[in-house]
Amino acid sequence: MTTSTTPTVPGLRFSGDYSIEKLVILTAAGAIDLKNMMVELSYNEDIFSNTINGYLMIGDSMGYIELLNLLGNEFMRVSFKKAEDWRIIDKIVRVYKVDKRRLENNMNTETYSLYFCSEEAILNEQYKICKAYPGKTISDNIYSILTSSFPNGLGVDTQNIAQIEPTYGKYDFVVPTIKPFDAINWMASYARPTPDKPGADMLFFENADGFFFRSLQSMMADAPYANFAYNPKNTNRSDLNLQMFNVLTYEILNSYDKLGETIKGTFANQLISVDILTRQTKVTPFDYADYFNNATNMNKFPLTNQFQNRFGHQVNQPSRGVQKLVFSNFSQKTSQYVDAIDTSSVANDIYAETYIPYRTAQLSLVNAIRLKISVPGDTTLRVGTTIMFSLNSLNPTQKELDKFYSGKYLITAVRHLINTSEYRTILEISKESVSADYANPDNSASIWKNTVAGKTIV
Repeated sequence: MTTSTTPTVPGLRFSGDYSIEKLVILTAAGAIDLKNMMVELSYNEDIFSNTINGYLMIGDSMGYIELLNLLGNEFMRVSFKKAEDWRIIDKIVRVYKVDKRRLENNMNTETYSLYFCSEEAILNEQYKICKAYPGKTISDNIYSILTSSFPNGLGVDTQNIAQIEPTYGKYDFVVPTIKPFDAINWMASYARPTPDKPGADMLFFENADGFFFRSLQSMMADAPYANFAYNPKNTNRSDLNLQMFNVLTYEILNSYDKLGETIKGTFANQLISVDILTRQTKVTPFDYADYFNNATNMNKFPLTNQFQNRFGHQVNQPSRGVQKLVFSNFSQKTSQYVDAIDTSSVANDIYAETYIPYRTAQLSLVNAIRLKISVPGDTTLRVGTTIMFSLNSLNPTQKELDKFYSGKYLITAVRHLINTSEYRTILEISKESVSADYANPDNSASIWKNTVAGKTIV
């Protein structure tokens, strides 16, 4: 990063600058440019939500709310960017609600908010799919649901599909008359990434670039977009580059919750599979230590240490604490009860032994450490990308970064908030690992053993 006192970001003079390119609403009564009426614009993305959403608050002194016959069937083009050569956010969205309508003090102007979402969010609520998908990969099925026309899909233009990551294995699905996104999310819960990425951590979401279906591990492996630092003492307003990547505020949303993580099975859980056709059972434990050693992680060290409870077990070892039972078909393809000549009548393995214990832990781990940060507006930021976050240690004896809250993070939610005077981007970022190893207790020390056993304390 340059330390020059001359701004090197073309078209920018202040970190809160922005450019509204298009803000046009199309109604049955005509189209109108809303740029000069904008009071506030909020554009939102979330990795755990299938579509984008937001609102536009406008000040109306001409009675457009009546003249345009607003009914909830309107479309709006929302287009804005930071500067000339920055990535643009340009979306055609559906206006579905008018809310927070009130008369201002001058008695001649009303303000109200036009709430919008992707058109696919509306279509998803209007139609259901009933279709068989035999012997196909889950990524192929999801692509088919997105691109197929009525009655088997949402008819999404292929230009609006940014990335469908290939999945491993073939499955047999019958979608039983459910909404398209419900079908996609149902299939996504089974989906396994390539064999070198253990588990079943695929997510379906939309950001400014389009629809994505990706593995958490593949997102975590991406190079970070930038290094954001919280430097409250930075008052050098002449260096625009430092301002652009300076965190304005931060809030720690999730730190650690060992009781909650234990209840959810984040570090240890167990699946009992029953194949009722072949009358076989299978027990599959999930061990966080084994998983961490084989998975793709954002940072170097795990979220646990080698603490042992009074029975000598670490947090990842007693797997029966969280136990699930499922009817599976893990043994049918190879069972002696199935005709070896004709296996076409037997469904493909659903791999419940992978997707249930692993996905249970993976979706919890991704939010193990979660922060909310506010930064100067940046249209390049997208959910599903990674950043580096640097937080100075509050330890007065050292001038180093906080060992556990600094590091690489995944952006899980983005809110671009623009008003007439400022543009800020609010991020929710999370990580499942840390940059420094947690200290290990001396489990053999008498004072530690007695304390763990409840006999004494320091």
